[in-house]
Amino acid sequence: MKKTNLPRLLLVLLCCLLAFPGNAGIAEDSRADASAARLPDSVLMTYYDHSMFAGDSLICMFRNYVRARQKTDPQYFAGIDFRCAYSFTLQMAAWEKVMESSSANLKYKAREMTLSQIAQTLQPEKIFVLAGLNDNFARKSKGETGIERGLRHVETAVGLLRKTVPEAGLFFISLTPVTKKIEDKRHIQELWNEYNRQLEEKCNELGIGYIDIADSLKDENGLLPGALSHDKEYHLNDAGNEIFAQVLLDYAQAQYEAGRWSPSLSESAAE
Repeated sequence: MKKTNLPRLLLVLLCCLLAFPGNAGIAEDSRADASAARLPDSVLMTYYDHSMFAGDSLICMFRNYVRARQKTDPQYFAGIDFRCAYSFTLQMAAWEKVMESSSANLKYKAREMTLSQIAQTLQPEKIFVLAGLNDNFARKSKGETGIERGLRHVETAVGLLRKTVPEAGLFFISLTPVTKKIEDKRHIQELWNEYNRQLEEKCNELGIGYIDIADSLKDENGLLPGALSHDKEYHLNDAGNEIFAQVLLDYAQAQYEAGRWSPSLSESAAE
């Protein structure tokens, strides 16, 4: 999956030098002062180089937004490989093999594959998963709540990914909020809030990353504003996806400040 991109490699190096002039040799244990400075977006985006974003329609629409931005800025999140299907579910993320042919399955070169199979093929350094929109958390079955079922699928998916790509960093992304139109009809936002809360706990328990995009998308009532929604229901428009992108940049900055990631020549772009 890796492919050296010399122009961008040089850009990353230049941005790092501009961000911290005179501190090229700063030691890891004395970086407190430098961590207060914000890295340039072009550098923060390299955190997502050699990564795969997998999921449902929310990931598909973020992919479309990124591709539109790349028409004027080819380096905009250029290191991400998107694998999504509009009706993808947490249950499907936990499949060890493709159970049935469906438009909801992920694909690689027109072949239907599971999340773990694609990961094994691409060998990404980081894997980000956003799913749950199509999972019915309100439905109980066999003494198991919908949230418990969803989190069981998350744990199974993580287990499969750790077997197939043991060196990859794993991350799950929170569900986005719903608009007032959907909340008045289905009354599910509180349930989704609880899922996100328990998903964060599950990620901590499993030792994987959790990225909260929900809070940044909520209005004063804890719902998705219509101005950020493509369909006035669940999905994000360009303004909403711009916030999604900003959350990813902020997450990369937080990883840098915590000393868990440092931009370097090895973080150059992949196509």
